[in-house]
Amino acid sequence: MIFLTSLDGSFTFTGSGARVVLTSLEGDELEYALRFDFNASNNEVEYETLIAGIRMALDAGAKSLITYSDSQLVINQVKCKYEVKEEKIREYLQEINELTNRLKNFQLHQIP
Repeated sequence: MIFLTSLDGSFTFTGSGARVVLTSLEGDELEYALRFDFNASNNEVEYETLIAGIRMALDAGAKSLITYSDSQLVINQVKCKYEVKEEKIREYLQEINELTNRLKNFQLHQIP
């Protein structure tokens, strides 16, 4: 089963959250609103959102996943095009790799 995910993380000084839209090729759509109850940078919110989207797709039975995000930094770090300096980001990348290894196909694309 192939799913598309659209991700949008949000960071403010009063809190952070995300919107994840999971769509099957048959047109079934699930929309999730997430609130993160911990302090996180904008980039950490984007990583948490990506991980949540992958988990939701796996829970829905995805075998292939095409993901769209507006975070150029996260996309390029996941694709190993940008260097990662922070240990926390390395941990996020390891978790993403572990999750996406459960999929037959994983694609990550930037949206403006």
